[in-house]
Amino acid sequence: MNGLTPGNQHFRGETLGMRSLAIAAMLGLLAGARASAAEPAAAMFLCDPVHSGVHAADALGVKLAPRWRFRTNQLNRSTPVVLDGVVYVGSNNGRFYALDAASGKPRWAFAAAGPVNSSATVRAGVVYFADDHAVYALDAWTGAKRWRARFGPDVAHPGHDWDFFQSSPTVAGRRLYVGSGDGNLYAFDAATGAPAWTFATKGRVRSTPAVAGGTVYVGSFDGNLYAINAESGTLRWRFKTKGNPDFPIGEVQSSPSVDGTTVFFGSRDGFLYAVDSRSGKKRWSVDEHESWVISSPAFANGTVFYGSSDGNAMRAIDERTGKRRWSFDAQGRVWSSPLLLDGRVYFGTGGGEVYWLDARKGTMLGFADSEGTIYSSIGEGDSTIFYASDDGYVYAVK
Repeated sequence: MNGLTPGNQHFRGETLGMRSLAIAAMLGLLAGARASAAEPAAAMFLCDPVHSGVHAADALGVKLAPRWRFRTNQLNRSTPVVLDGVVYVGSNNGRFYALDAASGKPRWAFAAAGPVNSSATVRAGVVYFADDHAVYALDAWTGAKRWRARFGPDVAHPGHDWDFFQSSPTVAGRRLYVGSGDGNLYAFDAATGAPAWTFATKGRVRSTPAVAGGTVYVGSFDGNLYAINAESGTLRWRFKTKGNPDFPIGEVQSSPSVDGTTVFFGSRDGFLYAVDSRSGKKRWSVDEHESWVISSPAFANGTVFYGSSDGNAMRAIDERTGKRRWSFDAQGRVWSSPLLLDGRVYFGTGGGEVYWLDARKGTMLGFADSEGTIYSSIGEGDSTIFYASDDGYVYAVK
């Protein structure tokens, strides 16, 4: 479908060339935790409900070439999600877009109630996303609204804000889980939008919920990581971050990832944490010396990858011990969460670059750029990577 559906808002877009890109070498596949075979095909933030960040191999060629860029005329912090030849992405302009993955031409656009800085989940012909006011379910092919569930107003947050993201919906089984600035984690029936339960925290919930083993894991600006029964919404345990003199609350803005019995997540107190998924007891922490860890960790083959804000780095650490394996100087803050694909690590930076590194060594294999900060993470599909920038464009690089 090439036109806009009735009731959706018209917009202006264009496809343009990009700067020349460095060549990336092909490496072996990274194995990772995948969604259950019983689940229908789906695409979402950090690839799956446990947030492994590992994308299935899609035969990216040795040479990466520019394809297109799409103009939104606003800041873009939503991570593009790709399924069945369509790129789904939101913008600070209050619109949520479905773009043709091959050409960048719009299929439809939906006008939300406010800026869309969450990422989408697409499953079984439905696309889900959130803004500060509500979570939405749309027909993935037409953009027609299936249901909407409203949130309350944002709770106050003192001091240094930098509140650029929204929680993204995670769909697992028959449920959709999403956090809100009103301090709640919500569970809805994914098909109908009927509320299942609500769990209240004491801070904004910008973290995207991870779901594993019947438990939902999510962070809050109140400085806690929560483990909640996925069926009933009752608390199983919570873990309090350490905090530091500048950020004593230790806000958890990072989204957790779950590898078996370990949950990984970052905090504004400058630590990356690993806690036992069953008990909530700390296993280890990595000190980034008060540099925020907003980037959500990804994992594969016993290695955890994450970005450091003021540390201007992408790190790889041993999943069992927390000891560093390598560090890459990105020359700009890294709020983007890593994508793992074909033995490479892809991420964006505050300097406007997207880098891809050798996942084993941390050496740079290539880069692309934009004219603005990249807080978006990287999406992949149809032999192409996709990213959004504060320069007002969404990019596709083959």
